[in-house]
Amino acid sequence: MSEKYSAEMIFQPKSYPVYTYVDRSLGNSTYEKRMKRAIRTPGNLVVVSGASKSGKTVLCHRVVAEHEIVDLSGSQIREADDFWEQIAEKLELPTEIQITENEGVSAKTSTKGEGKVSVGISAGLSRQTEKEHTAGNSIAKKSLRNNTQMMRSLIQEDKVLVIDDFHYIEPEVQQYIARTLKTELFHGLKAVILTLPHRSDDAIRLNPDLIGRTTVIDIAPWSLDELKKIAEKGFALLSFPITPDDIETLARESIASPQLMQENCLSLAEEAKEESASDVTAGLLQRAFAMTATNYEYYKQPLQAALKGPAQGRKQRKKYALDQGQHVDGYKLLLLSISKDPPELSFSVEEIKQRILDLLADSPGAALSTLYISNIVNHIEKSFQKSLPQLDTIEWKDKTLYILDPFLLFYLRWDTDWKG
Repeated sequence: MSEKYSAEMIFQPKSYPVYTYVDRSLGNSTYEKRMKRAIRTPGNLVVVSGASKSGKTVLCHRVVAEHEIVDLSGSQIREADDFWEQIAEKLELPTEIQITENEGVSAKTSTKGEGKVSVGISAGLSRQTEKEHTAGNSIAKKSLRNNTQMMRSLIQEDKVLVIDDFHYIEPEVQQYIARTLKTELFHGLKAVILTLPHRSDDAIRLNPDLIGRTTVIDIAPWSLDELKKIAEKGFALLSFPITPDDIETLARESIASPQLMQENCLSLAEEAKEESASDVTAGLLQRAFAMTATNYEYYKQPLQAALKGPAQGRKQRKKYALDQGQHVDGYKLLLLSISKDPPELSFSVEEIKQRILDLLADSPGAALSTLYISNIVNHIEKSFQKSLPQLDTIEWKDKTLYILDPFLLFYLRWDTDWKG
């Protein structure tokens, strides 16, 4: 291993990856260039859509300088006031601003007071008054922070307002924000919305005036080749020998997620260092993946709730014999089937049936009907929604199961406790 770099410096799943950032191609351009151009266009709202943990936030922090970005969390915006409160906190604007005005001795004077706040941001509070004065006095006045002032600060300081997880915001609040952005974009505001692919038109749908004023950048799923670049860059800097086949395995198990790829590479590098390994073995890779899975233990209880299934009363659930000798019910059988090789993010009902058949010791006959599978998936979907209301986990639509959260699928594949 390199003494110049540590694995934690090179692979950074939870923050901006300085050494292993990958500038992805987009047609004849790149996502980076496309986003820079869209932000520079006056009066233009930029909507970046992509699957969960697909690199939307990292792209923003690559394109927008740290001192320019004002990033808000949609999951923390329950009402309109939360939107403004987050902006004020990021700008470090006080709730109340004191303005001092000096009165002169002339019969009539014109005075102007302007409040200043921290980090060099002008509060934009300026007052012009004309008064009769009889003596020299200093008068202190207080003014409350207001929304116009905050938008003026964003525009004057050339900030870029980024709203992450816009899809978590309630529709009526989304509509309020969309209308606010439309007005302020005209006056020079730069704004970016990060959301999921099937929710990328929320802002436009709730405010049709944004039609023609919006650039939508769809982040495509990461290819194996793109994910492999993370490992190639990182392990080269660490001077750690790794074969193309091992890099391929890392990329495949990272399930189109650059964050998972960063994490799996970090786990592998740390395991190799602890074991003083000079090369990668199949066992070392498996231990690295298991190590990554321990970081997602918060899926443990939601998974147990899904496996429990709905209340059955006295009726016993049908058990299915697996080719390994285990007997499981339909809920566990379905989850085992989607955790099989190869990892996929969508399964048609026929693909699910085939995966189940591959697990069974005997043919289930007509027991595994489309209706039966649909009922099981619907229960599991509702169970995850109840246990993990802030996460998009799975979706059953048009007889197809979509895995919206690659981390959940990774946990299903590499946590062994629930499979026993």
